[in-house]
Amino acid sequence: MKKILVVAGTSDNKRNFAVNYISEFMQNKGMDVEVAGESIYDVTEIAADISAIVAIGQPQFHTTVPIIDGTPFITKFNMDSCCQQLMEQL
Repeated sequence: MKKILVVAGTSDNKRNFAVNYISEFMQNKGMDVEVAGESIYDVTEIAADISAIVAIGQPQFHTTVPIIDGTPFITKFNMDSCCQQLMEQL
């Protein structure tokens, strides 16, 4: 199972919306993933089992894990395209 971390500097509602949207999108595509969300300000290190990150805001951490720009979850425009990019990284 792949693990996706959604980090957001915006509200909990936006982060939770992104987590739920990504989970549903991946499930509909037949992918077995676990999606978790955290405040972008609380993340200093990335766990070894994280496969990809969706960042809604500017991350303050460094990692070799692929980071996908999560801005579409703020604008509600091109969210599927963002999820498609995420799938390609997994």
